[in-house]
Amino acid sequence: MSGMAGRRIFFCLLVCGVLLFHVMTESYWGQFLLFLCAALPALSLLLSLRAMRGCRASLAALPPSLPLNTSGGWQIVLHIPGALPLARVDVRCSEENLLLGKTHPRRARLACAADGACIALPADTAHCGLLELRAQRIVVCDLLGLFRRRLPPPEPARMACLPIPAGEMPPLIARDGPVQAVRTGAAPAGAAEDYDLRGYRPGDPIRTVHWKLSTKWDSLIVREPLQTSAALPLLTLDRFGTADVLDTLLGRLSGLSRALLSAQQPHTVLWLDAAGQPCQYDITDEQQRMTCLLALLGSAAPQTGSAAALDTRPELWEHTGRTVVRVRAEPEGGGADA
Repeated sequence: MSGMAGRRIFFCLLVCGVLLFHVMTESYWGQFLLFLCAALPALSLLLSLRAMRGCRASLAALPPSLPLNTSGGWQIVLHIPGALPLARVDVRCSEENLLLGKTHPRRARLACAADGACIALPADTAHCGLLELRAQRIVVCDLLGLFRRRLPPPEPARMACLPIPAGEMPPLIARDGPVQAVRTGAAPAGAAEDYDLRGYRPGDPIRTVHWKLSTKWDSLIVREPLQTSAALPLLTLDRFGTADVLDTLLGRLSGLSRALLSAQQPHTVLWLDAAGQPCQYDITDEQQRMTCLLALLGSAAPQTGSAAALDTRPELWEHTGRTVVRVRAEPEGGGADA
């Protein structure tokens, strides 16, 4: 904006000088220069109008995800119709770490921008979190830089700055946890198998009908077998603290979860968000682990934990009858509590 104001002031001074020259000399050259100064802004705007009106910008993260303290950046790609370039493009963006709630301004300027031109901005990967880049202001100028147009804001771009998994062995987690009966909907395998009784529903196999009870109740009764399944081990963490504490905490959680998957051990991750609401994810494969990790990185973590500590909500994890692992930033805090 200051550069455009300077160019406008310079052009006004130039017009005043040409006008003074024309008044003092009353020559052909004075008339010619005065006409040229009056026509140049209109000609510049006419030549740049199509590019300025049709220009669009898009944001992209390169790469979309990367480990902590790895070089990464953003790209602002300009889509400009026509053959003539734009004299200048001014960009003002903000990069926010959604986990830490910290925002960093980003500014850039590109001269003589043609179709497909890219503006590169650095990304702050010093701490883990889900980074989001938003364009607050993108302004394009005509050939002389006297007129400007503000582009509509593009969709924000996101980059996941992942924690470095801690290389540690998983704790000894019992596989024979408490069992709970679940409905399978399959036909019973034998007379000794546990099953539940319910009314007949269209589509139930005829072989599941309990004919003896059906004759007594004067309605069709079917047997629905039950299958027992062990409760998954539970990983809990208090997701609050400074940026360094969160880096260490999430690194330990990520390494522990990955080690459990390598040992073919499904598990559950539980934490409280900033509002004190429980967030729980069952993890049985790598895709679910990444989904859980992105959820951890994508919501703001408080600096202090009175409302977000699991110690204030023991009913969520105590007396569940399954193995509970409290993940903490300190190495001695990762033991298992039955």
